[in-house]
Amino acid sequence: MKVEGVWGVEFHGLHGWERVSTAFLENGRYLAASADHYTIGSYKKEKNKFRAKARINQYGMVRTIFGTKSENFDIVFKGKIKNNGQIVGKALPTSGENLDIRIRWIRLDKLG
Repeated sequence: MKVEGVWGVEFHGLHGWERVSTAFLENGRYLAASADHYTIGSYKKEKNKFRAKARINQYGMVRTIFGTKSENFDIVFKGKIKNNGQIVGKALPTSGENLDIRIRWIRLDKLG
């Protein structure tokens, strides 16, 4: 499955899945945003594996993520591409802590 397109990004929290942003994947670039953040990074796809590295920049309401409240942090997304239009996996801080957040991307549309 091609991953280029528009994706809804969801984190699994205390109350289940929560949509946190809309992402755009195109030619190795990962761009995402919500009302309180934007993310810039890159991604790679290999067969059914997906990996992205990104910097998340929060403004407005700053959320605590990985136990830290910070306006900027670097993150790695690791996931598997499913045939049902989803990428499922986890997000980890690049700082090396043994923490992760369940995450999934749901395809919303193609680009162009």
